[in-house]
Amino acid sequence: MKYIAVFISLVLCICGIACAGEAAIAGKIEITGLRSVDRNEFLYMFGIEEGGDIDADKIRRGIKRVFLKGIFDDIEVRAGEGDKADVRITVREKDFIRKIHVTGDGRLSDRAVRNIFSLKEGRVMRYDLLDAALDELRQGVMKRGFVDPKVSASIEGTGVPYKVDLTLHVEAGEPLLLKSMKFTVIPPYPASSELAGRGYAGIMRLSIGDQYDLERLGRDLMRLKEFFRKEGHYKPVVGPYSYHDGELDVALNPGKTLSISIEGNAAISTKKLQKELPFFEVEDFNDELVGETVDRILALYHAAGYAFAQIAPITNSDERHISLSLFIFEGEKISVGSIMFLNSNLPPNSLKEAMVLKEGGTYDPDSLENDRQSLKELYAALGYIDANIKEPEAVINRQTGSADIIIDVDEGEKTVVSSLELATADSSIKDDLVRVIGIRAGDPYNEVDISDARLRVLQYYSQKGGSNVDVTVVRHIENHKATVVFRITELPKKIWGRTVVEGNKKTKYEVVRRELLRRENRPYTSQELSEERQKLYKLGLFTNVEIEAISGHNDENDVLVRVEEGNAGSVEFGFGYAEVEKFRAFFEVGYKNLWGMNRQISLRTELSSFEKRFLLQYDEPWFFNRPLPFKAFFLHENKKVLNISDKSIRYRLDRYTITGGVENKIGETLKGELYYDFSLVRTSDVQPDVILTKEDTGTLAISSIRPALIYDTRDNQFEPNKGVMAGISMKIASSLLFSETNFAKISVFGNTYHKISGRNVLALSLRGGMAYHFGKTQELPLVERFFLGGRSTVRGYDQDTLGPRGKDNNPIGGNAFIMGNVEMRTAAGKGIGVVTFMDFGNVWLKLGDIRPADLRYTAGLGLRYKTPVGPLRVDYGYKLNRPPGEGKGAIHFSIGHAF
Repeated sequence: MKYIAVFISLVLCICGIACAGEAAIAGKIEITGLRSVDRNEFLYMFGIEEGGDIDADKIRRGIKRVFLKGIFDDIEVRAGEGDKADVRITVREKDFIRKIHVTGDGRLSDRAVRNIFSLKEGRVMRYDLLDAALDELRQGVMKRGFVDPKVSASIEGTGVPYKVDLTLHVEAGEPLLLKSMKFTVIPPYPASSELAGRGYAGIMRLSIGDQYDLERLGRDLMRLKEFFRKEGHYKPVVGPYSYHDGELDVALNPGKTLSISIEGNAAISTKKLQKELPFFEVEDFNDELVGETVDRILALYHAAGYAFAQIAPITNSDERHISLSLFIFEGEKISVGSIMFLNSNLPPNSLKEAMVLKEGGTYDPDSLENDRQSLKELYAALGYIDANIKEPEAVINRQTGSADIIIDVDEGEKTVVSSLELATADSSIKDDLVRVIGIRAGDPYNEVDISDARLRVLQYYSQKGGSNVDVTVVRHIENHKATVVFRITELPKKIWGRTVVEGNKKTKYEVVRRELLRRENRPYTSQELSEERQKLYKLGLFTNVEIEAISGHNDENDVLVRVEEGNAGSVEFGFGYAEVEKFRAFFEVGYKNLWGMNRQISLRTELSSFEKRFLLQYDEPWFFNRPLPFKAFFLHENKKVLNISDKSIRYRLDRYTITGGVENKIGETLKGELYYDFSLVRTSDVQPDVILTKEDTGTLAISSIRPALIYDTRDNQFEPNKGVMAGISMKIASSLLFSETNFAKISVFGNTYHKISGRNVLALSLRGGMAYHFGKTQELPLVERFFLGGRSTVRGYDQDTLGPRGKDNNPIGGNAFIMGNVEMRTAAGKGIGVVTFMDFGNVWLKLGDIRPADLRYTAGLGLRYKTPVGPLRVDYGYKLNRPPGEGKGAIHFSIGHAF
């Protein structure tokens, strides 16, 4: 049908436009029958617009392109006559299944019927596959124990164009029942202790009186097979089976049992050796597999340095049982003594670097051949293409337990590049190409460098703007002199055409198209398809993305983007314990494709013994139709701030905050932020010595802006091994913004991470901040002061207890702080880590009060357990220079690194 429609369309197009000449101007464009696709998207795919050129060939290409969408059955195009031709497009879309209803005798659940039926809700109604889907449904019902089920289907319109409802009528009838089960064991198999009292039927989940369900039976037969494997049978056969008049008869052939004993091993555990046994995995036992087992175990011993290890396999067999005994003679462990090279003019240390075997290391005879090949490749890379590395000789001294390795080398004569030539039609870029190739006359000749240079040339042309070239390399070697010619042939450029998106049912077309890197009529570059695919995956909306270039008119390539949408909704919850909040829990519900535009909304609730937080967040990824993320928050926070020592309340806080702002990436590593905050903060039950200003009690309106700049080169957000994260942020509140308090705060931070060995990461952090009040404000409000101490600042001090105190010894915070952290993070394996740390810092009332002598230092030890959202951690910090009367330290519980 589709092909007939296309043919009719083309005829109409050609006849309509031919009267006006080769091309005409499109006048008014009328589209009827369009439902699932936006008009603008359809015209974009079709490639025509009012006032634009139109001809038969262009319409032909447009019809072909639109059919790639996968939702159209028929497309008919009529073009008027004259220089300005009105265009009428009539489309018929494919029907989609809105809902599948299930009726019948109800012996199978609606969900089970829908799972068996191959046509699914939300997908195209394939009328051509309906009979096959019904037959598949009937077979599926029969497998569940029904003798002669009757299935049928009816299709009804929904009142919505191109949406149909499908009703499946299933009369399963009376099910087959199990009346008895019989197991015939060939050969007779003595009952084990596990079978005593229950027999083979006891291993199965099906029982007498159950429905004869073939799917459940299949799983039970696998359980029987697994039972025999646990009993030591290496090749059990379960089946065939038969069912007649309610009796199930299952044939069982356990086969021979296989027992394997390993003796004489001390250097390598039996458990590790057993992993090299292939018999139960391949379900077979023969001499070839025994030989493979011996080779595997010998390889383990050789890698461990036991070059003289020997293994004697002994096999005994009767009608029911096979026993394999592996007697191991380990011998002494051998290490590598000296490594000597004969007839070599290269530095010995350079040659040793290319080898796996190292002086003083473990001697593995199996590595000798690999090292010989590595040396040969090294010589070839240095221009000795005819070098012959003879078989290494190992001289073993069993008294000293060492092996001296002697390697005889026939280097031959060095081959060098005598000349490099470029054959290209564009002489203006020859200097660039010479630089890109990087090979000079006199350099050692080797194929690896030439292959790498060819790839660099292709990449150069790709980045240059889509030039499509063919690069061939011609070599001529004579008397160890190589002439290398790079022949570059420019091919016709491939031009990007239009983009068709298929599979987006909830996501708007614009969301996909705006993320794409290329634009129409631009030269084609080979890297762009991969880059676009990665960008679409990063949206988090799709479980699968496929991008295909479709050859089109002349050098123009259209692009087909196939996507599979994932579940846009999410629900998360959790609970835990921390040293300040005690028991805590959270619940979050979110949706990340609001109105099909990748807009995200979430509601998060956090509860603890002392705090309640409700956070509503909205994210707009494209603000003002630009890739400028906009975020808005509404926060309600109610908490009690306690003195950790006696659990008395320092003050209560009730805060309502509305925040909105934008974030913008400035390159790959730099991000700028600008937010506006409006908060209504009510503080009550404030300890008298904490009050520094009248704004410290009652309700306070704070209106502020928060600009920030963040630099981030970390390799991992949750578990960084290298990189830097640094930034500066400000918060300015002013009566000009209708704030009841006036102040400015600035904070700076810098974190750096260095991997100093395979398991150790050195992490350093330095942070500081200062604030000042202005206008009629006399002191910084309590809720805006700096506090230190706790799990993420200076460990060893309780939460917010470091710094100035009032007359009753309550922390009052300050207007300036300095803080630093040093951590050595060591991975202990299995997700467990150990951290040693030293922290320092303090808070001062004013910037002028800062004195280095006031800094407080702590040191401590922590444990980490790795999770997908960061490590669970427990830290104990010990105060190194505590004033008299203070406690020695504090323990902290949290999730995520301190910085």
